[in-house]
Amino acid sequence: MDFIVPVTGHERAAGALMQPTAQAAYQALYTHGCVLLRGAFDPATVAAMRAEFLDQSPGDAATMAARAAEPPPNTLLNVGANRYEIALKLKGPFASPQVLANPLLCRFLIPALGQTLKLSGVTVVVSYPGATMQHFHRDHGLLYDGPAGEARMPPHAINCAVPLIDVDAQTGPTGVCLGSHFWSAARQPTPQDLTVVPFQIGDVFLLDYRTYHAGMANTGTLTRPIAYLVYARTWFFDEVNHVARTPLNMSLDDFNALSKEVQPLLSRVYAQHMRARFLNGR
Repeated sequence: MDFIVPVTGHERAAGALMQPTAQAAYQALYTHGCVLLRGAFDPATVAAMRAEFLDQSPGDAATMAARAAEPPPNTLLNVGANRYEIALKLKGPFASPQVLANPLLCRFLIPALGQTLKLSGVTVVVSYPGATMQHFHRDHGLLYDGPAGEARMPPHAINCAVPLIDVDAQTGPTGVCLGSHFWSAARQPTPQDLTVVPFQIGDVFLLDYRTYHAGMANTGTLTRPIAYLVYARTWFFDEVNHVARTPLNMSLDDFNALSKEVQPLLSRVYAQHMRARFLNGR
């Protein structure tokens, strides 16, 4: 499968892909609307992310359901049967430059999204055993939904999935409709369009925001957490998936403590706090 591009340990340590690797990855992203960078993240970084997730996780599926039913603004959303999305507090490893501004990932994303790309959201989606398959969906509707769709237009946002455990077919990886980022709004996916591959710790699965996909059923016995880092062009913000809640759950103190190199990537954290102060002061 040519959308799976292995990253060497040398590339990961250097924080940059070699030219042949980068070329293969860009070709996959353009052609298929996705690319799986196998081994892009250090397993130790992912282990720290998983520990932080477990520390912040509300608990079992019943507790999640009760929390998700609370009125907005809510950091928890139900996104399917036994499936929940959590806007974790961005602290510890989830505030680390090695995660939010990972050198290898950001160097790859800048040519695709521009030098001034921003983080639009950081969440974790958890599927519990018994979670059913999600419906086919794009992360956001097409910006231009004429008969030609967005034929050959570059991406405006890319969702980067970081599995916090190994995800096999039973645990339920993400299925993707290859090439669907160039489909018109009228074309709908079918089960025959779906491609599913297992995820490994260290993988980063980059998904064009226009690409149809679905979380597969969790028929196993393990709870499956996947972190999602959404990077976008500076002019785009997802107003569809983040109504009545913040997709970047970081305190202003933690934002101010970030390095000057990382702060611009997370400038929307500051903007959200300023907007909230304005609205609360009205």
